[in-house]
Amino acid sequence: MSVINRHSTFSDHSSAENTKILSDPNASFTVYYWGMTSAGSTARDLLAYGKASWKNVPISFESWAAGTYKTPFRSIPTLAIRSEEGKEATLAESIVIDQFLAKRFHLLGDNEWEEFQIKGFYSNIHYLRERSFMNVTWTHADKRKIALEKFLTVTLPAFIEDHEFHLRANGSNGHYVGDKLSLADIHLANAMDHFSHLPAGKTIMTLFKNSTLLWKVKEEVEKNSEIAAWRQTDEWKQFDKYSVEVYSVTAPPADEETKEE
Repeated sequence: MSVINRHSTFSDHSSAENTKILSDPNASFTVYYWGMTSAGSTARDLLAYGKASWKNVPISFESWAAGTYKTPFRSIPTLAIRSEEGKEATLAESIVIDQFLAKRFHLLGDNEWEEFQIKGFYSNIHYLRERSFMNVTWTHADKRKIALEKFLTVTLPAFIEDHEFHLRANGSNGHYVGDKLSLADIHLANAMDHFSHLPAGKTIMTLFKNSTLLWKVKEEVEKNSEIAAWRQTDEWKQFDKYSVEVYSVTAPPADEETKEE
């Protein structure tokens, strides 16, 4: 049983002081997450894109169970923001972290309307991955076959159809909003990477590749020189490799989609 080591995001700093830390142009960042991709991957790409001063602190399952790391909600990722003066503030929950970094690095469009469109696409992409976590990846063994079949035949095709509609409406240019990279684009690329790590990844990625519109978004993200450089590091490659290893144990085997009862 894991040791609970909870802490509040309210610190000795005032609200005004924490706000100053978040807006410090010379702040540095630390991502606390498992040594894999998954829910921490978009934040890492955003930090790479923004040319930030940042580092990862990979958390092992053993140290997590021992209660080594304090978190607000018994979950990770968390993001520590350290000001040039040495003061620190913490953000919790991947959605909050991703949107904070996207705002900081100007990846939420050019106006309020574009910002909310981007956040809407981001939310729907996020929901797809979360549904797969709950219903496919971490489900009971006796439910995995039917859960995977539904994901492959209903959930994912509907998602692809919806997103093709919106990408087409934006000009089929490889972006969700306008003609430049946004949080939604980067989150889609990371969600697709996540699915590629599953035992059934080959089948899932074939469905994505068959959508030239969605695949073009992934290609546009991977063209970014900062993101491309981060993904060539040994650290990123180790996270990628470990993701495959973890999901080989927890997710439905690739042959479950066709295996006889």
